[in-house]
Amino acid sequence: MVMTDMDAITGFVDLLSDLFWVYLFILLGILWRFSPFYKKSHADNITKVIISIFFPISIISSFAKVETFGGIIILQIAIIAILVHLGGYYFFIFLTRKEGSTPDNGAIAFTATFPNALLYPFPIILALEVELRNDAIIKGVFINDAIVYATLFVFFAMIIRNTFGMYMGRKFRNKSQGVEENDKQGDLLFMKLLIDMCKFPPFLAVIVGFILHLLVGPEVIRAFPGLQIWKTIALYGSLLLVGVSFRNLSDLHPRKLFTRHKFQVSGIRFIIVPIFTIIAVSIFNFAPIIAIPLLIQSMAPPAVSNIVYATFFELNEALMSSIITIVTLLALIMLPFELLLFFTLFPF
Repeated sequence: MVMTDMDAITGFVDLLSDLFWVYLFILLGILWRFSPFYKKSHADNITKVIISIFFPISIISSFAKVETFGGIIILQIAIIAILVHLGGYYFFIFLTRKEGSTPDNGAIAFTATFPNALLYPFPIILALEVELRNDAIIKGVFINDAIVYATLFVFFAMIIRNTFGMYMGRKFRNKSQGVEENDKQGDLLFMKLLIDMCKFPPFLAVIVGFILHLLVGPEVIRAFPGLQIWKTIALYGSLLLVGVSFRNLSDLHPRKLFTRHKFQVSGIRFIIVPIFTIIAVSIFNFAPIIAIPLLIQSMAPPAVSNIVYATFFELNEALMSSIITIVTLLALIMLPFELLLFFTLFPF
């Protein structure tokens, strides 16, 4: 089947119509965040429910559709996860090699290294999943859900975050504040992060999905009632949370927008890291249903959870929060253009 230019244009217009709902629910989240009805406890409870219940069920249900799943693809996705994270970090270190390890540079390094691999890209991938899967069925290449590949990326991203992230935090704190390399507090945090990672519901959902698929088969998983409803709630609930993540609109003042730090992080997150990923998925010859989710995750803005590291390692938390707000806004502005590039390089 040969795709014409008109087919490509029609397919991309369909995708943009899906993005309308993405932007609408993010806007509703922003309006809620700065309305008198907003309570942090309510947002925290929604986050817990989405991450603990709806995302895991969506992930496990996606494994019900896995027909073929080779170990080579898993290894390749692990390599891409490493490129996305370490590529961002070492490119930033290259840019700032003469500045030394300061609390400011530590905050910027985390935002350049660790993207929002779950709450930001997952709803976008879910919104595009129908088109991606239909394309795969037509081509007879893959019929697995796109979210399966996105979930594997998150699985490896969590391992990198809770290991390499500890190395980064201790490096910047130790050098800037003279903390001993073998500080016991850092060791305790490392163990806590490893335990938290193993208890994190989406992380566990990957393992459970694999086990169920091997032991009981996809038919049993498909029998779970209302799977599409669970996915829909996960989609729109997580979009609201992206909007709620905007902490301080004063960060959008022109004097705060155009700073060297924002340009550095934006360039790494939206140009350098996606280039690494495009090269990798091209070398691996991935079909669009695999390539597009990984590319969306590669250009995701910094994770809000980076602030946890900033607080513990005594980095510049205010600077990090400002960068996350602005780069997340830029990510939403650039999303259609990034998708246009991705679907041009990896057409339906």
